[in-house]
Amino acid sequence: MADPKVPEGTSGSVGKKAPEPRGNAAGKITENIGTGENAKNSIVWMTITWSFIIAGTLSLLLFSLVVAEKDFKYLDEIKSVWSIFIPLITLALGYAFGKNK
Repeated sequence: MADPKVPEGTSGSVGKKAPEPRGNAAGKITENIGTGENAKNSIVWMTITWSFIIAGTLSLLLFSLVVAEKDFKYLDEIKSVWSIFIPLITLALGYAFGKNK
């Protein structure tokens, strides 16, 4: 039997927020990077950070091969790793500091 004090079509829980559906990917992404202008800046800085991390790690691994094998052929590979990531970092920095408001 329905409660006479609660209008028809309501659950009776006034002021409570409906639970968000599980698996909301957009909510998790915005939770990590933010929204609007903050999201743009966050992606730029994440790109720069991960570029340095990946290129630095690959360089250290290749340099360890140079030291271990006493062979300098891997130095060209280190140059090619950085030739990929330097333009990406430069592009991200140019966007971060060169955008007009």
